[in-house]
Amino acid sequence: MGGNDYDVVKLHGHWASPFSARVLWALNLKGIPYEFIVEDLPNKSELLLQYNPVHKKIPVLVHGGKPICESMVIIEYIEETWPQSPSLLPKDPYERAIIRFWVHFVELKGETFGEEQEKAKKESVEMLRRIEEFCVEKINNNTNNKFFGGEEIGILDIALGGMIVEWYDVIEKIVGVKLFDPKEFPHLHQWVNHFKQLLLLRQPTTKAMTTPPPTSPFSSRVIWALKLKGIPYQYFEEDLHNKSDLLLKYNPVHKQIPVLVHGGKPICESMIIVQYIDETWPHVHPLLPKDPYQKALARFWVTFFEEKGSLIWNMFTTRGEEQEKWKKEYIEMLRTIEDEALMMNNKKYFLGEDIGILDISFGCIAHWFEVIEELCEVRLIESFPKLHSWIQNFKQHPIINQNLPPRDKLLLHFKGLREKILASAT
Repeated sequence: MGGNDYDVVKLHGHWASPFSARVLWALNLKGIPYEFIVEDLPNKSELLLQYNPVHKKIPVLVHGGKPICESMVIIEYIEETWPQSPSLLPKDPYERAIIRFWVHFVELKGETFGEEQEKAKKESVEMLRRIEEFCVEKINNNTNNKFFGGEEIGILDIALGGMIVEWYDVIEKIVGVKLFDPKEFPHLHQWVNHFKQLLLLRQPTTKAMTTPPPTSPFSSRVIWALKLKGIPYQYFEEDLHNKSDLLLKYNPVHKQIPVLVHGGKPICESMIIVQYIDETWPHVHPLLPKDPYQKALARFWVTFFEEKGSLIWNMFTTRGEEQEKWKKEYIEMLRTIEDEALMMNNKKYFLGEDIGILDISFGCIAHWFEVIEELCEVRLIESFPKLHSWIQNFKQHPIINQNLPPRDKLLLHFKGLREKILASAT
């Protein structure tokens, strides 16, 4: 991802692994964008074997090309690399040592499932009893605490969660024994309920669904931003002639796409969504400059294009003298971008050497406008060398290149649309 390769985070794991779950929870709690690579455990990938040649096991976190192995070692690495809230370890060294002791206890005792059933059952119950006692001491004697880490989930909650929340229910059913009895372990059971209620841990962690890039340039803006930041998401294709109830619920004002839904909350309007993405996930591939003045300039040009970008649509949907009028205004817009916006620096993209918010905003010029010009039987963009050069750079970026709709599909879509609009106007 351009100049931010150091920040790229990938997790090799498996959806059924409690050890992978631990790392996913920590990443989600910290709001760290990542790519989740599901390993086929009977047929492990060459990359996994390369990254973990000692144990050849999941999970493996790869950050900036460097692998980190063992789930709880990974958790501590995450805490030290991204110390932002929520903190997973206490600040006090003694409290930190106590928590690490119990993490070590869980790591040692959690392996008892591999032994003879009766022996394993006794040791598991004994482990739960010890944790129940610690639960009373750390949580129930302090009314403000829901978790072992206090009011927020911490490293011990994550360690235990992988074992008790993810494994115990399943293993009890398979083995046919009841270990985690709510009556015998009431405080621990209450902790489990609090842990499960934290919806953040239940956020989807799969990569984006495999769907063709949308024909909408506004949806594409959002997809580019998500892809550049490596944020996992699920894409729902809307039938714009028969809009879903969910779309109408999420965007009752305009009833239009795109709508980003994050944590159950909808965000509408493509460039508002892009700024939301940048502010929510600032760690990878920043889209806006840090300097307030440069940021203000970028927002000015985003607003400029939001106001002027529809000029090509007006040219596209008219004929004759009216079309000529819109054509002149469209050319003036392109000239302003060429002479003013692209003069801010002599870099590859509008704001520097990597794609930023202005490139995403102006991105439809690079693909959609070219198609519309062809249908209007004009070739105007080519008259502006800086803009034409930027288009080549933009479309050659791997993230953009892989997420542009096929040109022939776009041409067919807009050809039918233009014929329909012009026919209805006569």
